[in-house]
Amino acid sequence: MSRGNGESTIPLADLVRTHRNRAGLTQQELARKAGISVAALRDLEQGRHSRPRPGSVSALAEALGLDSSQAAELAFSSASPVRPAARPAAPARIEHDPPPQEPVRQPRPGRPQQGLWLGVLGPLETSLDGRPLNLGPPSRCALLGLLALEPGSVVRRGTIMEVLWGQSAPSTAPSLIQAHVSRLRKLLVPDGNGTKVIASAVGGYRLQVRPEQLDLLTFRALVAKADAAHAAGDDHRACDLYEQALRLWRGDPLADLEVLHNQPCVAMYRRELSDVLVRSAEIACGLGLHDRVLPRLHALAAAEPLNERVHARLMIALAGSGQQAAALHIYEDLRSRLDREFAIYPGEELTSAHLRVLRQDIPRARLAYEPPALVPAVPRQLPASARYFTGRDRERGLLSGLLGEDAPEAGKVAVAALTGMAGIGKTALAISWAHEVADRFPGGQLFADLRGFSSSGPPVDPAEVLSGFLTALGVPPSETHADTARLAALYRSTLAGRRMLIVLDNARDAEQVRPLLPGSPGCLVLVTSRHRLIGLAAGNGAHLVTVPGLTDEESHRLLARALGAERVAADPGAAGELIALCARLPLALCNATAYAAAHPDLPLGALVAEMRDEPGRLDALETGEPATSIRAAFSLSQAKLSDTAAKLFPLLGLHPGPDFSVPAVAALCGSGWPQAQAALDDLCDVHLLTGHAPGRYACHDLVRVYAAEAAERSLGVADRRAAVYRLLDYYLHSASSVSALLFPHLAQQTLDEPRPGVVPESIGDAQQAVQWALDERPTLRAAIELAVKGSYYPHAWQLSRAAAWFFNSEEHWENLSGPQ
Repeated sequence: MSRGNGESTIPLADLVRTHRNRAGLTQQELARKAGISVAALRDLEQGRHSRPRPGSVSALAEALGLDSSQAAELAFSSASPVRPAARPAAPARIEHDPPPQEPVRQPRPGRPQQGLWLGVLGPLETSLDGRPLNLGPPSRCALLGLLALEPGSVVRRGTIMEVLWGQSAPSTAPSLIQAHVSRLRKLLVPDGNGTKVIASAVGGYRLQVRPEQLDLLTFRALVAKADAAHAAGDDHRACDLYEQALRLWRGDPLADLEVLHNQPCVAMYRRELSDVLVRSAEIACGLGLHDRVLPRLHALAAAEPLNERVHARLMIALAGSGQQAAALHIYEDLRSRLDREFAIYPGEELTSAHLRVLRQDIPRARLAYEPPALVPAVPRQLPASARYFTGRDRERGLLSGLLGEDAPEAGKVAVAALTGMAGIGKTALAISWAHEVADRFPGGQLFADLRGFSSSGPPVDPAEVLSGFLTALGVPPSETHADTARLAALYRSTLAGRRMLIVLDNARDAEQVRPLLPGSPGCLVLVTSRHRLIGLAAGNGAHLVTVPGLTDEESHRLLARALGAERVAADPGAAGELIALCARLPLALCNATAYAAAHPDLPLGALVAEMRDEPGRLDALETGEPATSIRAAFSLSQAKLSDTAAKLFPLLGLHPGPDFSVPAVAALCGSGWPQAQAALDDLCDVHLLTGHAPGRYACHDLVRVYAAEAAERSLGVADRRAAVYRLLDYYLHSASSVSALLFPHLAQQTLDEPRPGVVPESIGDAQQAVQWALDERPTLRAAIELAVKGSYYPHAWQLSRAAAWFFNSEEHWENLSGPQ
């Protein structure tokens, strides 16, 4: 299959199967990660279905962890029609037809199309006659990588054992190594002269390959030819050869094999690359080809901020391309750093470069030789949209409004942040909307899960995200090693002039997001977080959009899509109660519908009956997977709380009312009002609570159930009852004060002093008394019920007496509150 320019396209079935095998995934695992059926994936790999939907292709690329070029190759193969070679019309039975001709594959630059090829200048690559090889388990790959790092040298068995297993090598390690070597020999195929690629030696093994079979040896051969061409005075040829050599580098040596990262030769090869880059830059600048070497020099200077030789080359290239001010800034920055950190002066090479820039003693860029233009990479990293996503018209409208207000034409970088509680559907909304507007950003889309609240690992370092983004944008991986500040500067430079959509999912806080913001117009950044991100709004002008629960209509629509309209319509009462029990939380609704869909014969009423029992409600919504577990989602938010807020959170599960005030919470935890206020603010920051009215707070129904479970787990019976007694003391004494103020003619109760840590409401006048009673009326009723059911005496009857007048008719309340 041809792309029309002579470049061959690998069949989609082969590509998917090869990438899946390299990722070590089964068909079931890949299908689950990509959100497609196993049957669809099986048809794809067997060639029965060669034109999948673009969304499925994007989901597969994301699930396989492909880089931008690999994802583009996958997308192109999926869009290329399969045209077998012309042949006579086939009879009805085709089992006797000759097999179709194997498509011709276009090799990568430097990689032979015939024979064995090993690549270590980047992730491990192995192919035979252009076909990637599946080496098997990671330990076997690491063994081959270790041998390939030192071709021709004996690697001792003890070294292999230490690398593969450290100090925990099993007793069977020698036989395991021998088995791996035997399998690798069969895979790599003996050389034509009968010599094995992996040869046994005394006490170890040796890799025996020719220079054209290993990219490291090919790189060194090309560099040697370039050095010879330079020595012979043919600098143009030397530049070409250096360029061919440098293109063999795909990233850090064996970047995918973590056990080999600390091998001494890995660091040695990095230094070798640095030396070649500097030599090639020196020759290119001598020819006036400054622009050709600037990108690699910028990246190398960022990776080696104290390397004076590299900075000297960068200064000369900048000045030669007409950027004299930038060259002088490079010198001043490094001179200041050397003085500040080491109290030393720049060396001779850097000082000489500085003088050359000042004297303008640098040849200007020439047009006699133009390198081939590089086409900027266009990443398409958005994951697939949620299958049953529905509604959110208000929030989508707010986001779309930003395109009109802060469009690239307006000269701004638009930043929007979707915030809300765990499971509220922030990510689903962000991805769905991003797909809708993707065509307005021709520069592509970048996506990163920042793991701010995640069970899969700690929050991602911004430098790691920047490195991945720069690679996706076409910057060679070998040039993306630097500190966060320098990577962020390179990232902003790379994005300059592009119109891109950047989705930063699950952010921990504003500090994690800031280095990932572009610096020039043309981009829109969409952030999701459980944190309120007020600092991002204050410091970076982010538009904050709080995502609420679904409406009843949206919830019914979600049920109908997931379970079928007929099943929902068959028992509308149960469907409505299911929505209420899930409190319109999208994650809870999805978990409930997934359970119902897996049990098609189970009436919705039976599921609802199981969820009516509050202590068991979260059990009914449990999936057993951290990514979709309600409990796991809430626990990740709880883990981010301050110590004071973490102590308060389980106590909130003991509060009986629909909402609560700061004084009530202070009594519940036995602290002062300022401490209670600070803890409530922390809980609001991660959306475990919401401040729905001045001074009053509430939590989602399922959060309240989870908090009650946390109280059962973390607090003893005595501690729980002591907290409830303090809470009832607060309501009893406050209600008595209100009653005495509004009805002084009524006989008042004689009460014991409130418990330590309880400060009743201070009621100043009748208007304040009436407002307090109106605010607390539902809670007082719930508190009386709690006192009765929990045998909290004498609060049960004292609170009933003190608040009896609170529950008179509405007409009485209108007469009471009217004159105030």
